[in-house]
Amino acid sequence: MLLTTSVGTNGANAPADVGLVKQRLIGLGFEWLAADAQLDAETVDAIRLVQAIVRGRQSIQGPGVDGRIDVGGETHRWLQAPNPPRWGKMPAGGSVTWGFRNVEVLEQTTDDHDWGTSWLAELTIQAGRAYRDAFLAGHPGRALIAVNDASKPRGGPTPDHAGHECGLCCDIRLPRLDGTAPGGTEHHQAAYDREAMRATLTAFRTEPRVSRIFFNDPILIGEGLCAPLAGHDDHAHIELAPPPLD
Repeated sequence: MLLTTSVGTNGANAPADVGLVKQRLIGLGFEWLAADAQLDAETVDAIRLVQAIVRGRQSIQGPGVDGRIDVGGETHRWLQAPNPPRWGKMPAGGSVTWGFRNVEVLEQTTDDHDWGTSWLAELTIQAGRAYRDAFLAGHPGRALIAVNDASKPRGGPTPDHAGHECGLCCDIRLPRLDGTAPGGTEHHQAAYDREAMRATLTAFRTEPRVSRIFFNDPILIGEGLCAPLAGHDDHAHIELAPPPLD
């Protein structure tokens, strides 16, 4: 993407450069942008979302999230990189072959926290396979990993969460001993399947870029698999850091 001028907030915004940026963003899955050469608020918001993603943020704010692409700057280099953040609907899974079931996608059709980065999608698939091979293969009938909220269709604030804005995190429902994960189960209840949850968190931690897992099970906290955070008795919250810029 050969830019000649800066694009975005307080940029030079030459129409040809704006058109190149929008074409690139649309190609990366930010498909709600108009395919034209006009800088608008939606384009600036998409630039800010990309900037927050590549900095590993959970909300679209902070240093470097200014909505401007400078020629040769970090945002420009990410958009030209072979491993840029792509945006899309999260994988559904749904069978033992996958090792996970995305209840947000498959069941909660009136909710819209189905979206996130390609990096989070890849993590989900990787963790599902690891869980399948290391746990489900020897424990038939136990619950699949139950993936829940990621981010909204265009990222950004959600009233359901503090964070979850940038497609770099998801929630995991607790498995039950009967092989289900319907939601509403807490770690202190008799129905809770700690063995399956241990295997779930271990599967996610096979990816070194998993930066934080919040979940209040004191046994699993003691094993170093997660950290406590208020409001996380009935689900785990998993965050992913971006890869190095290639």
